[in-house]
Amino acid sequence: MRTKIFMAAMAFLGLASSAVAAPSSYELRLEGHVPVICRVDLQASSASADQATDLGKMTEFCNSAAGYDVWLSHAQGLSGAAVYVDGQKILLSASGQTLISHSATAASRSHVLRLEPGADAGQVGDLSLRITAL
Repeated sequence: MRTKIFMAAMAFLGLASSAVAAPSSYELRLEGHVPVICRVDLQASSASADQATDLGKMTEFCNSAAGYDVWLSHAQGLSGAAVYVDGQKILLSASGQTLISHSATAASRSHVLRLEPGADAGQVGDLSLRITAL
């Protein structure tokens, strides 16, 4: 009789402990930190500062969750000069720095650029692009 009670108690304890030890669901948390990387490239064709000309294809990438801005640096004080980004006209700023693309989130995009030198043809000077994470 004692053996039967012992076996029954062991079976009960075995069932109880297995029910407590095995949760019905699991949770897995994964966390990582990624550095902010931004880049802008221009696959340029030869450009003329004297007449309207295609600058080429601009590719921008930035993984900043807050977004980014792309700036075009050029000569200061140009009158009527503009850059077209995917056909949209953006007048060049008198300061020599013109915002040509903005994203409120991380993104990877491409645009076609075209330069219209305006009244100051020949004075546009060197052009450069810079991308800034927000």
